[in-house]
Amino acid sequence: MQMVIDNQKKELRHKLLEHLLSLTKEEIIRRSKNVEEKLSSLPIYKESKVIMVYYPLPGEVDILGEIRKEINTKRFCFPVTDLKAKKMRIFEVKNLDEDFIPGPYKIMEPDIRKTKETDIGEIDLVIVPGLAFDYQKNRLGRGVGFYDRFLVGLNRSTKKVGIAFEFQILKSLPVNLSLDQKVDTVVSESFVV
Repeated sequence: MQMVIDNQKKELRHKLLEHLLSLTKEEIIRRSKNVEEKLSSLPIYKESKVIMVYYPLPGEVDILGEIRKEINTKRFCFPVTDLKAKKMRIFEVKNLDEDFIPGPYKIMEPDIRKTKETDIGEIDLVIVPGLAFDYQKNRLGRGVGFYDRFLVGLNRSTKKVGIAFEFQILKSLPVNLSLDQKVDTVVSESFVV
């Protein structure tokens, strides 16, 4: 059964990545602005003071504009990949233009010499990227498991919001119940689950 689920996930990842990488820069900007508007209007976002976010990969929802707008009123933390420990550490970023360096997966990460590590217990909200989400709030990541392992360690009070483009929100996803972590809410350009 697990092999079937893994194969379904692999096929879905391939199809979704293809679609994401086919989006034009203009389309990503337009769609991302709509996601930002929906996200910023959520009470949970408005009330949160310490938010973990991500630096977007090509094709992903880009909320850096929203972060720039709020960086003086909220604390934003980004993950740093610790390959040895197979986990993510989080660091608070104060300057989106100067505080990043390329990480092991070519994802921009906080430069740990310029930023301050943040305790996971301080986080009010985690903005979670994903290749897909479903209406039961399951998430399909890129298959490495860093986010699933990270989300398990959060306080119960910490909210998890997945953000994605509409076409990434599917009716249902293949799920490994013992590993895959759900989110509390999913936000797209035009609706919230």
